[in-house]
Amino acid sequence: MKENFLTAMASSSFRRYQQSSEALSENDLLESIKRMEPIEPIVLSKTDFHFITEIKKKSPSMGLLSEKNFDINAQAEQYTKGGASLISILTEPTQFSGSLEDLSTIAEMKLDIPLMRKDFLVHPYQVSEARYYGAHGVLLIIGMLNDELLEKMVLRCLEHDMFAILEVFNQSELDRANDMIKKTDGAIDSLLLGVNCRDLKSLKVDFTNFEKLANDLPENTICVAESGLYGSNDINKVIKMGYRAALIGTSLMQSADPQATLQKMKAAASKSI
Repeated sequence: MKENFLTAMASSSFRRYQQSSEALSENDLLESIKRMEPIEPIVLSKTDFHFITEIKKKSPSMGLLSEKNFDINAQAEQYTKGGASLISILTEPTQFSGSLEDLSTIAEMKLDIPLMRKDFLVHPYQVSEARYYGAHGVLLIIGMLNDELLEKMVLRCLEHDMFAILEVFNQSELDRANDMIKKTDGAIDSLLLGVNCRDLKSLKVDFTNFEKLANDLPENTICVAESGLYGSNDINKVIKMGYRAALIGTSLMQSADPQATLQKMKAAASKSI
Protein backbone atom coordinates (compact mmCIF):
# COMPACT_ATOMS: atom_id res chain seq x y z
CA MET A 1 0.00 0.00 0.00
CA LYS A 2 1.31 3.43 -0.92
CA GLU A 3 2.48 5.47 2.06
CA ASN A 4 0.60 8.75 2.57
CA PHE A 5 2.19 11.93 3.90
CA LEU A 6 1.15 11.37 7.50
CA THR A 7 2.41 7.79 7.72
CA ALA A 8 5.65 8.85 6.03
CA MET A 9 6.11 11.57 8.64
CA ALA A 10 5.36 9.09 11.44
CA SER A 11 8.02 6.71 10.15
CA SER A 12 10.57 9.49 9.81
CA SER A 13 9.75 10.81 13.29
CA PHE A 14 10.14 7.38 14.87
CA ARG A 15 13.60 7.04 13.31
CA ARG A 16 14.57 10.42 14.73
CA TYR A 17 13.32 9.35 18.16
CA GLN A 18 15.46 6.21 17.97
CA GLN A 19 18.55 8.20 17.01
CA SER A 20 17.98 10.77 19.75
CA SER A 21 17.36 8.17 22.46
CA GLU A 22 20.54 6.34 21.47
CA ALA A 23 22.52 9.56 21.90
CA LEU A 24 20.74 10.56 25.14
CA SER A 25 18.76 7.94 27.04
CA GLU A 26 15.27 8.73 28.23
CA ASN A 27 16.34 8.42 31.85
CA ASP A 28 19.23 10.85 31.36
CA LEU A 29 16.92 13.21 29.47
CA LEU A 30 14.41 13.23 32.34
CA GLU A 31 17.17 13.76 34.89
CA SER A 32 18.47 16.73 32.89
CA ILE A 33 15.00 18.28 32.84
CA LYS A 34 14.76 18.00 36.63
CA ARG A 35 17.76 20.30 36.85
CA MET A 36 16.23 22.89 34.52
CA GLU A 37 14.47 26.01 35.70
CA PRO A 38 10.74 25.18 36.04
CA ILE A 39 8.17 26.72 33.74
CA GLU A 40 4.75 28.08 34.62
CA PRO A 41 1.74 26.34 33.02
CA ILE A 42 0.07 28.59 30.46
CA VAL A 43 -3.25 30.27 31.19
CA LEU A 44 -4.81 31.85 28.12
CA SER A 45 -7.96 33.96 28.42
CA LYS A 46 -10.98 32.15 27.03
CA THR A 47 -12.68 35.41 26.10
CA ASP A 48 -9.85 36.81 23.93
CA PHE A 49 -8.78 35.60 20.50
CA HIS A 50 -5.23 34.27 20.40
CA PHE A 51 -2.70 34.08 17.61
CA ILE A 52 -0.20 31.24 17.47
CA THR A 53 2.46 32.41 15.05
CA GLU A 54 4.71 29.95 13.30
CA ILE A 55 8.34 29.68 12.30
CA LYS A 56 8.09 27.55 9.17
CA LYS A 57 10.95 27.71 6.70
CA LYS A 58 9.45 25.32 4.18
CA SER A 59 6.09 23.77 3.36
CA PRO A 60 5.64 20.45 1.50
CA SER A 61 2.70 21.97 -0.36
CA MET A 62 4.24 25.39 -1.16
CA GLY A 63 8.00 24.86 -1.08
CA LEU A 64 10.44 27.32 0.47
CA LEU A 65 8.86 30.07 2.59
CA SER A 66 12.10 31.70 3.75
CA GLU A 67 15.09 33.24 2.02
CA LYS A 68 18.65 31.96 2.45
CA ASN A 69 19.39 34.90 4.74
CA PHE A 70 16.30 34.24 6.89
CA ASP A 71 16.79 35.60 10.42
CA ILE A 72 14.92 33.33 12.81
CA ASN A 73 15.55 35.65 15.77
CA ALA A 74 14.17 38.67 13.93
CA GLN A 75 11.06 36.72 12.90
CA ALA A 76 10.42 35.68 16.50
CA GLU A 77 10.86 39.29 17.65
CA GLN A 78 8.37 40.46 15.04
CA TYR A 79 5.83 37.93 16.28
CA THR A 80 6.35 39.00 19.89
CA LYS A 81 6.03 42.70 19.09
CA GLY A 82 2.96 41.96 16.97
CA GLY A 83 1.14 40.51 19.96
CA ALA A 84 1.31 36.74 19.43
CA SER A 85 0.14 34.59 22.34
CA LEU A 86 2.38 31.64 21.43
CA ILE A 87 5.15 30.94 18.93
CA SER A 88 5.16 27.60 17.12
CA ILE A 89 8.50 26.34 15.81
CA LEU A 90 8.63 23.58 13.18
CA THR A 91 11.33 21.09 14.14
CA GLU A 92 10.69 18.53 11.38
CA PRO A 93 13.80 18.46 9.13
CA THR A 94 12.91 16.50 5.99
CA GLN A 95 9.84 18.35 4.70
CA PHE A 96 9.88 21.59 6.69
CA SER A 97 13.62 22.34 7.03
CA GLY A 98 13.16 22.70 10.79
CA SER A 99 15.33 21.53 13.67
CA LEU A 100 15.51 21.35 17.43
CA GLU A 101 18.32 23.88 17.13
CA ASP A 102 15.76 26.38 15.77
CA LEU A 103 13.69 25.81 18.91
CA SER A 104 16.75 26.19 21.12
CA THR A 105 17.81 29.37 19.33
CA ILE A 106 14.49 31.06 20.02
CA ALA A 107 14.34 29.72 23.59
CA GLU A 108 17.72 31.32 24.28
CA MET A 109 16.23 34.71 23.37
CA LYS A 110 14.12 34.45 26.56
CA LEU A 111 11.15 36.16 24.97
CA ASP A 112 8.19 36.78 27.23
CA ILE A 113 6.05 34.33 25.27
CA PRO A 114 5.55 30.52 25.42
CA LEU A 115 7.08 28.39 22.67
CA MET A 116 5.60 25.26 21.09
CA ARG A 117 7.38 22.44 19.32
CA LYS A 118 5.42 21.58 16.19
CA ASP A 119 6.36 18.23 14.75
CA PHE A 120 4.99 14.76 14.07
CA LEU A 121 5.61 13.39 17.55
CA VAL A 122 5.18 9.66 18.11
CA HIS A 123 6.76 8.96 21.53
CA PRO A 124 6.70 10.54 25.02
CA TYR A 125 10.48 10.92 24.75
CA GLN A 126 9.90 13.62 22.13
CA VAL A 127 7.69 15.59 24.52
CA SER A 128 10.53 15.62 27.06
CA GLU A 129 12.96 16.42 24.26
CA ALA A 130 10.86 19.47 23.41
CA ARG A 131 11.03 20.60 27.03
CA TYR A 132 14.80 20.04 27.09
CA TYR A 133 15.26 22.28 24.05
CA GLY A 134 13.14 25.08 25.50
CA ALA A 135 9.52 24.44 24.51
CA HIS A 136 6.60 25.17 26.82
CA GLY A 137 4.28 22.92 24.85
CA VAL A 138 3.85 20.59 21.89
CA LEU A 139 1.43 19.73 19.12
CA LEU A 140 0.01 16.21 19.28
CA ILE A 141 -1.65 14.92 16.10
CA ILE A 142 -4.50 12.63 17.16
CA GLY A 143 -4.52 10.79 13.83
CA MET A 144 -0.97 9.54 14.45
CA LEU A 145 -1.51 8.19 17.96
CA ASN A 146 -3.60 5.41 19.47
CA ASP A 147 -5.45 6.15 22.72
CA GLU A 148 -2.81 4.59 24.98
CA LEU A 149 0.07 6.48 23.40
CA LEU A 150 -1.89 9.73 23.30
CA GLU A 151 -2.60 9.50 27.02
CA LYS A 152 1.05 8.77 27.82
CA MET A 153 2.15 11.83 25.82
CA VAL A 154 -0.47 14.08 27.40
CA LEU A 155 0.55 12.92 30.87
CA ARG A 156 4.20 13.56 30.00
CA CYS A 157 3.25 17.11 29.05
CA LEU A 158 1.49 17.65 32.36
CA GLU A 159 4.42 16.12 34.24
CA HIS A 160 6.62 18.85 32.75
CA ASP A 161 3.98 21.62 33.25
CA MET A 162 3.74 21.88 29.47
CA PHE A 163 0.67 22.51 27.33
CA ALA A 164 -0.49 20.46 24.36
CA ILE A 165 -2.60 21.24 21.34
CA LEU A 166 -4.57 18.13 20.41
CA GLU A 167 -4.92 18.38 16.64
CA VAL A 168 -7.85 16.73 14.86
CA PHE A 169 -9.10 16.58 11.29
CA ASN A 170 -12.34 14.59 11.41
CA GLN A 171 -15.21 13.75 13.74
CA SER A 172 -13.78 10.52 15.12
CA GLU A 173 -10.52 12.27 16.03
CA LEU A 174 -12.49 15.09 17.64
CA ASP A 175 -14.42 12.56 19.74
CA ARG A 176 -11.14 11.03 20.93
CA ALA A 177 -9.72 14.46 21.76
CA ASN A 178 -12.84 15.36 23.72
CA ASP A 179 -12.51 12.13 25.70
CA MET A 180 -8.89 12.92 26.53
CA ILE A 181 -9.77 16.46 27.63
CA LYS A 182 -12.46 15.07 29.96
CA LYS A 183 -9.94 12.62 31.44
CA THR A 184 -7.60 15.47 32.39
CA ASP A 185 -10.23 17.88 33.68
CA GLY A 186 -7.91 19.19 36.37
CA ALA A 187 -5.49 20.50 33.73
CA ILE A 188 -8.05 22.15 31.50
CA ASP A 189 -5.90 25.22 30.72
CA SER A 190 -2.99 23.02 29.58
CA LEU A 191 -4.93 21.30 26.79
CA LEU A 192 -6.07 23.11 23.67
CA LEU A 193 -8.04 21.62 20.80
CA GLY A 194 -6.81 22.27 17.26
CA VAL A 195 -8.88 21.67 14.14
CA ASN A 196 -6.81 21.39 10.99
CA CYS A 197 -8.53 22.07 7.69
CA ARG A 198 -5.60 20.46 5.87
CA ASP A 199 -5.86 16.71 5.42
CA LEU A 200 -2.38 15.56 6.45
CA LYS A 201 -2.75 12.40 4.41
CA SER A 202 -3.31 14.18 1.09
CA LEU A 203 -2.25 17.77 2.08
CA LYS A 204 -5.48 19.13 0.56
CA VAL A 205 -7.12 22.10 2.31
CA ASP A 206 -10.87 22.27 2.97
CA PHE A 207 -11.81 25.45 4.84
CA THR A 208 -15.32 24.10 5.46
CA ASN A 209 -13.77 21.55 7.83
CA PHE A 210 -13.76 24.22 10.53
CA GLU A 211 -17.54 24.54 10.30
CA LYS A 212 -18.13 20.78 10.02
CA LEU A 213 -16.61 20.21 13.46
CA ALA A 214 -17.68 23.47 15.14
CA ASN A 215 -20.81 22.08 16.83
CA ASP A 216 -18.79 19.51 18.80
CA LEU A 217 -15.95 21.72 19.99
CA PRO A 218 -15.31 21.19 23.71
CA GLU A 219 -16.59 23.80 26.14
CA ASN A 220 -14.17 25.71 28.39
CA THR A 221 -11.31 24.78 26.04
CA ILE A 222 -9.51 27.13 23.70
CA CYS A 223 -10.09 25.78 20.20
CA VAL A 224 -7.57 26.62 17.50
CA ALA A 225 -8.24 26.95 13.77
CA GLU A 226 -5.21 25.63 11.88
CA SER A 227 -4.14 25.99 8.22
CA GLY A 228 -5.84 27.83 5.38
CA LEU A 229 -6.08 31.18 7.19
CA TYR A 230 -4.69 34.04 5.15
CA GLY A 231 -6.30 37.24 6.34
CA SER A 232 -8.79 39.09 8.49
CA ASN A 233 -11.84 37.70 6.66
CA ASP A 234 -10.77 34.15 7.44
CA ILE A 235 -10.17 35.09 11.07
CA ASN A 236 -13.64 36.63 11.36
CA LYS A 237 -15.22 33.49 9.92
CA VAL A 238 -13.65 31.12 12.44
CA ILE A 239 -14.44 33.44 15.34
CA LYS A 240 -18.13 33.22 14.43
CA MET A 241 -17.82 29.41 14.46
CA GLY A 242 -16.58 29.44 18.06
CA TYR A 243 -12.80 29.25 17.67
CA ARG A 244 -10.73 31.36 20.05
CA ALA A 245 -7.30 31.00 18.44
CA ALA A 246 -5.66 30.61 15.06
CA LEU A 247 -2.35 29.08 14.08
CA ILE A 248 -0.86 31.28 11.36
CA GLY A 249 2.26 30.25 9.48
CA THR A 250 2.48 30.71 5.73
CA SER A 251 0.92 34.17 5.47
CA LEU A 252 3.25 35.57 8.15
CA MET A 253 6.33 33.83 6.75
CA GLN A 254 5.57 35.35 3.34
CA SER A 255 4.84 38.81 4.72
CA ALA A 256 7.39 41.60 4.26
CA ASP A 257 6.26 42.97 7.64
CA PRO A 258 5.06 40.12 9.89
CA GLN A 259 4.50 42.45 12.84
CA ALA A 260 2.16 44.73 10.90
CA THR A 261 0.34 41.79 9.29
CA LEU A 262 -0.25 40.21 12.67
CA GLN A 263 -1.41 43.48 14.21
CA LYS A 264 -3.91 43.92 11.40
CA MET A 265 -5.31 40.44 12.03
CA LYS A 266 -5.50 41.10 15.76
CA ALA A 267 -7.37 44.36 15.20
CA ALA A 268 -9.90 42.56 13.02
CA ALA A 269 -10.32 39.81 15.60
CA SER A 270 -10.91 42.28 18.44
CA LYS A 271 -13.87 43.72 16.54
CA SER A 272 -15.43 40.29 16.05
CA ILE A 273 -15.25 38.78 19.54
